[in-house]
Amino acid sequence: MTIIIDEKESIYMYELVKNIINEIGPRMSCSAQELKAALVLKDEFEKNCDETELEPFTCSPVAFLGWTKLISIAILISFIIYFISIFIHSHVGSLILATLSFFLIFISLLIIWEESFNYREFIDNLFKKKESQNIIGKFRNDEKINKILIFSGHVDTALEFNLLRWLGWASLPLLFGALIISIMWLIISFLNLIFLLIGFTSISSLFLNFNTWLFIIAIPCFISVFLFVPFGDKGNVVPGAVDNLSSCSVLVGLSKYLNKNREIIPRNTEIRLIIFGCEECGLRGAFRYVEKHLSELKKNNTLVLNMDGLETPDKFNAIEYEPTTRTKHSEEVIEKIIKVAKQENVKIGRLGGGKKEKLIGKLSGGSDAAAFSKAGIKAGFLNSADWKTRSSYYHQRSDTPDKIKNGTLENALKICIRFIINESNV
Repeated sequence: MTIIIDEKESIYMYELVKNIINEIGPRMSCSAQELKAALVLKDEFEKNCDETELEPFTCSPVAFLGWTKLISIAILISFIIYFISIFIHSHVGSLILATLSFFLIFISLLIIWEESFNYREFIDNLFKKKESQNIIGKFRNDEKINKILIFSGHVDTALEFNLLRWLGWASLPLLFGALIISIMWLIISFLNLIFLLIGFTSISSLFLNFNTWLFIIAIPCFISVFLFVPFGDKGNVVPGAVDNLSSCSVLVGLSKYLNKNREIIPRNTEIRLIIFGCEECGLRGAFRYVEKHLSELKKNNTLVLNMDGLETPDKFNAIEYEPTTRTKHSEEVIEKIIKVAKQENVKIGRLGGGKKEKLIGKLSGGSDAAAFSKAGIKAGFLNSADWKTRSSYYHQRSDTPDKIKNGTLENALKICIRFIINESNV
């Protein structure tokens, strides 16, 4: 079966991106704009899907990147307390200050590890909870279901990444530097505390010169971390065309195609098109969905194809591993994605498994597919970004509709359609 994307439907996908940006604008997590855009997409699903649902949930959107300001201050204070402790002649006083200095760096790294590298809601209860929502459109051919195919994307936009706008990829050394300095300072603070506990009081001044230079280097790194995202609504300026209305428009295009070509829906299979909220604040929408539906997802042999960042038609990648959250996606789903792309003559590669990719990708974040893979649901992640130019728009106000190159959305839609057709032949 040859897949043909009607020109009218093709134009519609690109116009949908433009219309949402022009009429609604930036859509940071849990904002009124995120809800408005979600409801627009829900209306589109209702025109085509057998069933459409809105599932509300709550989370603390500020917590996910709010920690950057907390820990940057805490770590610099940890240094300052150390320097003060050197000039305290009381052993008990020095010990108390050394303990406080170590505690600040330890809790800071713990927050980074849990919030940024595990995507756990470690400090979220310290921040105000707000409402968001997931939008689900469903198709099925039979009443009896033993397989679920999920195609997904997210509607919310990130807070603007100031450092990328100012420095591009040159900001990475500052961020990696902050992380490396944090680890070094944790070790030094721990050793300082231990030596003070055993009475070796001269250790604090012994490394004073080294620690002074480390502090000097740390200052610009942690100022950069503090300024990484703006405060509150000031960061709500990202149009989010590529990231990730591109995928939302493909999902609407898929709903229109399935409505007109129901014969391709596999028997005993339910197809779910899901538009998540709050991806940009730690995949909260996806985690909430998986938590709520885990038993039925596992029971019905679920496969997930998540899409994010569709920019260029000839640089698709099946992401097999996400370094930040150390998430390995399903080899089965990755192989299926690559197979269907090649069947549709779409250039595709694999990303995430190489040593260089794992190192550079430590600060790249996660996708909604991670919420499924971490729960044992077979999932894969489809991306189409030109990484050489992505720093000019990624999580910035320049992520406008013109960044989506012609042919990108059509190729992504063909991959989704062929994926469904192939499942009919399994």
